[in-house]
Amino acid sequence: MPRALPERGLSRAAVAVALALTLAGAAYRFVAPGGLWLDEALSVNIAKLPLSQLFGALVWDGSPPLYYVILHFWMLVFGQGDVAVRALSGACSVALLPLMWMAGKRVAGRRGAWSALLLAATSPWAIYYGSYTRMYSMMALEALLFFLALRRAMEAPTKGRLVLIGALTAVLMYTHYWDLYLVGVAGLWALWRTWTEGRWGTLQPGAAPGAAVRVLWSLIAGGACFIPWSPVFVFQALHTGTPWTSPPGPQDLLQVFGDFAGVGPWSVLLAFLFFALVALAFFGHPGTRSTSVVLDVHPQPRSRFLGALAVGTLGVAVVAGAVTGAAFDQRYIAVVFPFFVLVCALGLGAFSSRRMAAGVLAVACVAGLLAGRQWSSQPRTQAVQVAAVLNAEAKPGDMVVYCPDQLGPAVDRLLKVPDVTELTFPRMYGPQRIDWVDYLAYIRQTHVGTFARDVENKLAPGSTLWLVYRDGYQGFGSDCGQLRSWFAQALPGMQTVVQADAAGYYEYENLVAFPG
Repeated sequence: MPRALPERGLSRAAVAVALALTLAGAAYRFVAPGGLWLDEALSVNIAKLPLSQLFGALVWDGSPPLYYVILHFWMLVFGQGDVAVRALSGACSVALLPLMWMAGKRVAGRRGAWSALLLAATSPWAIYYGSYTRMYSMMALEALLFFLALRRAMEAPTKGRLVLIGALTAVLMYTHYWDLYLVGVAGLWALWRTWTEGRWGTLQPGAAPGAAVRVLWSLIAGGACFIPWSPVFVFQALHTGTPWTSPPGPQDLLQVFGDFAGVGPWSVLLAFLFFALVALAFFGHPGTRSTSVVLDVHPQPRSRFLGALAVGTLGVAVVAGAVTGAAFDQRYIAVVFPFFVLVCALGLGAFSSRRMAAGVLAVACVAGLLAGRQWSSQPRTQAVQVAAVLNAEAKPGDMVVYCPDQLGPAVDRLLKVPDVTELTFPRMYGPQRIDWVDYLAYIRQTHVGTFARDVENKLAPGSTLWLVYRDGYQGFGSDCGQLRSWFAQALPGMQTVVQADAAGYYEYENLVAFPG
């Protein structure tokens, strides 16, 4: 049997170091280069609509409404600047930290509490998405609250705890559709516990009799709250999806370690540590005085529930994506982020040597801060450079065309020139939002030459046509490069003003001018 280690408090110096690392990680969540890229600009453009129009805009976008409604009221208070709109995610990410301490203590004692807190505070993934104007930090916060509510309700299924589970179920489902995978896995787990208790009378350690079936009904009640939105969800599932990427495969499950580790040389070390800690959480436990870790082929009971939530949710996401074509993306794994951290904290508890555990944790924290700082400092969009040129050189009456339309929202947010016409390929709409409905089909049926002639007919005599473009987007092929060639034939004197900088920006683009 694994031997239990006695709890021991941290020294004042260790507490000071831990708090310094936590504060550094929290501060990094509010530091990011200027300029919102596509996803962030879309979030703001949808959220700033009147509520009467916001829900209709989400039909095009393919998302549930809760985050946008919260961001709507957040912007009424704090404004629409880059720092202000990103701060909502930062606040959610910081609010996660004390809850990680609580969850870590519940699953792995005081050592687990400090480990979970520090790993979450210095996580490159959490640092990056803590300054990201999208719902991912909110997803992680809600998922952790959901886990804590499940644990407490299984111990004592009081009416208040069961109502909280139902409420959190509804909140998750209205925040992001990947949360449906988590709710489904939790429902299957509760159903399994209900069946095993009824058939064999076996209880999960620490669980109260009859708790599982009550939790199951709470999950069902919370899921029923999604019924009013379900027609929109069905339409979005049939007509929007994720046309900007390819369906997932089993390799995405292993890629999760790299996704959570960030970018840069330190991320390689961190990904290796994450993999080792997850393995220790499932198959390791403290050994004798002469042995730091003992491996066991049987998964440790302490990690089974967390493992079921994390691996089950990711597994369902891969299968669902393979069947429906839905994306498996680094951002969406927000729903399992707190479970991943807690599993890593359990892995640190497998060391019988506290010094070794502290050393591994210290390396992980330092590597996390370095990788997170490098990741969050990368400029997210070249739209800042493109918009600066347009603001300096474009004149009223000029026309700006974006190909693909996904380049439009970020540049339009920064464009200050009055009376400029903006059009997007393929739909020839304005650039503020993207219509994802039947997106790939619409691209295929749009002829580049016809679109180019329609633009030329709309261009005022003597005005300059500006083309913001980049090839390589999913479904577009070389359409945007061909569009540039069409304009070059009809409008001589093409000038490349800004060249795409793939090394310097996450979202990069070219800017060419066709003088009137």
